Amino acid sequence: MMKKFKPILLLLIITYSCNIGGSKKQTVKETSSKERTIMAIFAHSDDEISILPMLPKYAKEGASIYLVTVTDGSKGVTAHAQIPAGDSLANVRALEAMCVTKTLGINPPILLNYSDDQLHLRENIYALDDKIDSLFTTYRPDVVITWGSDGGYGHPDHRIVSTLVTEVFQAQDSIPKQLLYVGWPTDKSLADDELKTNLAQYLVENLHKTQRKYLSYRIPYDEKDVLIAKEAMRCYYSQFTSEEQNEVFSVINKPEKTIYFRPFYGSNNLVNDIFD
Repeated sequence: MMKKFKPILLLLIITYSCNIGGSKKQTVKETSSKERTIMAIFAHSDDEISILPMLPKYAKEGASIYLVTVTDGSKGVTAHAQIPAGDSLANVRALEAMCVTKTLGINPPILLNYSDDQLHLRENIYALDDKIDSLFTTYRPDVVITWGSDGGYGHPDHRIVSTLVTEVFQAQDSIPKQLLYVGWPTDKSLADDELKTNLAQYLVENLHKTQRKYLSYRIPYDEKDVLIAKEAMRCYYSQFTSEEQNEVFSVINKPEKTIYFRPFYGSNNLVNDIFD
């Protein structure tokens, strides 16, 4: 009787153990982004378009997301908006940033309010260095996202922000854990259709690309994330016409619904979760 009982008992133990393991694995997957923090630091209030669909994806998973905008946009005059440079335009840009973060379901924007095209000044570089360090200390992000050294399409403000974020990151001990630079693969066309707006055409001609082998972080998103991102894009009414919004979004965000990053540490392993 005992000999017959032992196999049955062993089978029950194995089954029970597998069920426990399966539950733990599922729980980890469901809560992998909870209590994790992403901080995206960009020069201008529309730079986050480069990662826009990814933000609602991680917001839905429970991550805490902060969008830091360094400049105030006070000099970014556009003909269609008819808003003069200065405080009035800066105020509109601040409201647009609030609209974007609310639509995406992330924390309110952190606006550092430096003047456009003034980041190169020595006093601003020193002050911004300290502010970035303070942001890391205060919010303790797990992952920080910014432009690569190319600045996306070479904008000086983009390059300066990238350099300062990198400088502060590499001096930290353990917070943040990872720094990611936005990138576009060299082997991908940015536009398959004929573009009607000069702005979108400019991006196609000037966005710097990175060899795919360096872009080891490849974060997927779905159509629901695209719809939220496009709704957020409409917040930028002072910066883009509706036609520009559509074309710029299609150029910057990949048709295969993947956002690429080059990690600071470098990696030969392909990663599809920003927290890996």
